[in-house]
Amino acid sequence: MVNNYRDEFDTVLRAVDYVEGELARELLESAGIPSLVHGADFDVAELGVVSHAQIRHADLLVPRGAHASARAVLVAAWGEEAVAKHDPVA
Repeated sequence: MVNNYRDEFDTVLRAVDYVEGELARELLESAGIPSLVHGADFDVAELGVVSHAQIRHADLLVPRGAHASARAVLVAAWGEEAVAKHDPVA
């Protein structure tokens, strides 16, 4: 039986490009908050990593209940406006 990952994770940023997602993931990792960048499954080998990242934006996920802490780290680094444009809760 496969669990729905949305039951275990909160989305902090929705539809970020690959670079933003990885930068955010590294910021959260340095603050001790585990996270992952997850996007729709497509054949990366067929498109290539760069093309895939431009076409299919991903979500930044954190463990359920860590949304507020993760968002605070990102706001401190990037500012409220930059985070709010990708925050599904804002």
